[in-house]
Amino acid sequence: MAPAAPAPSFPSTVTVDVEQLVLPGRSAPVALVRLDSTPPGGLIIWGSAALEQLRDVLGSIDQSAVEAIVVTGNARSFGAGANLKEIRHAQLSGVSDRYVGLGHEAFGVLADASVPTFSLLTGQALGGGLELALHTDYRAAHPRTGPLGLPECRLGFFPGWGGVHLLPHLIGPAAALRVIVFDSLRGRNAKAAEALELGLVDVVLDAAPGTGEWDSAWQGWVAGTLAALDAGEPRRRAGTPGGTGEQEWHEAVEQARVRAERTWHGAAPAPLVAIDLVAAARTETRTENGAKAVAAFAELVRGDVAKASLYAFELVSARSRQAADVPAADPVPLRKAAVIGAGLMAGQLASLIASGARIPVVMTDLDDERLAAGVARTRERFAAQAARGRISAEQAEQLSALVTGASGPEDLADADFVIEAVFEDLDVKKKVFAQWEEVVRPDAILATNTSSLSVTAMAEDLRHPERVVGFHVFNPVEVTPLLEIVAGRRTGDTALATAFELAAVLRRTAVRVQDAPGFVVNRVLTRLFDVVVQAIDAGTDVAAADHAPDPMGLPMTPLRLLDFVGPAVLHHVDETMHRAYPERFARSPWMDAVVEAGLTHVLPTEQAPETGADGYLAADAARLLERTRTRRPAGAPGAPASPEELLVRIQDALAEEIGAMLAEGVVAGPEDVDLCMVLGANYPFHLGGITPYLDRTGASERVLGRPFHGR
Repeated sequence: MAPAAPAPSFPSTVTVDVEQLVLPGRSAPVALVRLDSTPPGGLIIWGSAALEQLRDVLGSIDQSAVEAIVVTGNARSFGAGANLKEIRHAQLSGVSDRYVGLGHEAFGVLADASVPTFSLLTGQALGGGLELALHTDYRAAHPRTGPLGLPECRLGFFPGWGGVHLLPHLIGPAAALRVIVFDSLRGRNAKAAEALELGLVDVVLDAAPGTGEWDSAWQGWVAGTLAALDAGEPRRRAGTPGGTGEQEWHEAVEQARVRAERTWHGAAPAPLVAIDLVAAARTETRTENGAKAVAAFAELVRGDVAKASLYAFELVSARSRQAADVPAADPVPLRKAAVIGAGLMAGQLASLIASGARIPVVMTDLDDERLAAGVARTRERFAAQAARGRISAEQAEQLSALVTGASGPEDLADADFVIEAVFEDLDVKKKVFAQWEEVVRPDAILATNTSSLSVTAMAEDLRHPERVVGFHVFNPVEVTPLLEIVAGRRTGDTALATAFELAAVLRRTAVRVQDAPGFVVNRVLTRLFDVVVQAIDAGTDVAAADHAPDPMGLPMTPLRLLDFVGPAVLHHVDETMHRAYPERFARSPWMDAVVEAGLTHVLPTEQAPETGADGYLAADAARLLERTRTRRPAGAPGAPASPEELLVRIQDALAEEIGAMLAEGVVAGPEDVDLCMVLGANYPFHLGGITPYLDRTGASERVLGRPFHGR
């Protein structure tokens, strides 16, 4: 019998040192607790061994000999949260009570201290790092402190080390629930100025950690606070009720519950657990609430949703640092780029490349007036960023100078990277490449931003098809982090390596995709939409069909997604998919009619709020649906379905399509599909992207006879 495997070890990567110093104008010393990582200057991550270390060091401070305890991090980090490897182990082993309990023990020493306690938020303070700071009475930041936030709900659990109790008492239940639940699920964190406005920090000191100015600033602030306490100002202890009345607290909690249910429809349990703990925090002590949190965390973290969430987070984090399947070839040095086209997407591409790569970008179009307008629009984007404070006015001018319009073909002749963003038509794109292949250098990379067309077909008539690569940037370009890098049948390693290099420079997460209709994101989205619209064509109530996927907790219903991207755009992708896979993608008579009529939306809008007879669709879209349903031929695909039946159809269709993609070798594995759906379609972490959800619901077993992930 083989010996049992040893339990995994999670040694401390945190150093905790204490020194005493007397602040200016004071007579008694303070205990300065310095936190750092090993190696120094890295992220401070709290595993169980580190928490035991912190608890013991804090407990060893003779509080009768000091007048305050001040906790500080390093210049990069005050605390980056829990050790996710240890959380992952807890998910698999079912042992998390001790780990979570240790956080309450260690941080609780500060909350229970007999002397005032202070946190100096020198760098980022996320998750457990911010919870540590919440256990102190007062918090200081500097202008570049951040990010600050509690991302746990996004990871499938909740702030388990006291944040659900301490934060609502500090900034009020409504603001706390926004931070704990809704900002978390959106992946949104705060910066110093916003934290000050929220009341999350008490002061923002205008100095940089590691400098003499910083030491003078924080010491003066702490000394001043202590002097005010000496003069009779009451100490504001961590967790002290902030004066929010019962009714206001109740209303904040109920509003959060309604919003959470409306947004995730029960697909993400962590927000509801967090909301319940915040509700209880009004009357419970910190320790009472903490005991509930430990028990709830232990149960929640073992669930499939938490496992899927952490899987998705780790996948995104790993790929954001290092792309997979990058060829070993040397990329072409990028000194100048060109964008073919001057429309909205072309302008966004020019802006992205100029601001990310800081190289000249020349735009061109068939029409001089259209070109001038496109260049002007692109430059206005930089001015708008400066107006919002995202870049300086000087930076906006510098970036604007990088974007120019071509006066003739010779202006593109020396470009290293040429990307087309013209009308989504294969013949048009082939003509564009044929024209510019004669102009640009033989080693210049030719890229296409197509969302679904064949990269292989675009390159087949060129003299050098090996330099054509798909470079699919998603809309809106500024905020969508995914890049599908598409390898045509004859795309060379140099073109691929150059595309990956540019993606990294642009701070985009790139996924290598083999050339196939719709690639990954649009193929999955279109298959889901296709199932829903077939049911609508067949007579299913439109609202019921549109909301059938609600239990998945997707960011938009199918028809809202249709209106977001535009019926003509989605219909074009659907046509591409139907031509390639007619047995799985059906033509929709209603969608044909919607596009033929030139409708830009099918749901009511603020500008056009009128509805049709069904009360859900916009009037024009409802009339078209009624007309196409009456002409529906016998034996047409799809059938009416209840929401429950339609959800199962959706699950099975997605499992079938992803199984087909993997069989075709479109991507290397299900992880690539999940990464694409999280980053390209904003699919939530609680689905794990998509394939863990399909395993969890049994769809992959029903359709493929096997799960996507193990057995």
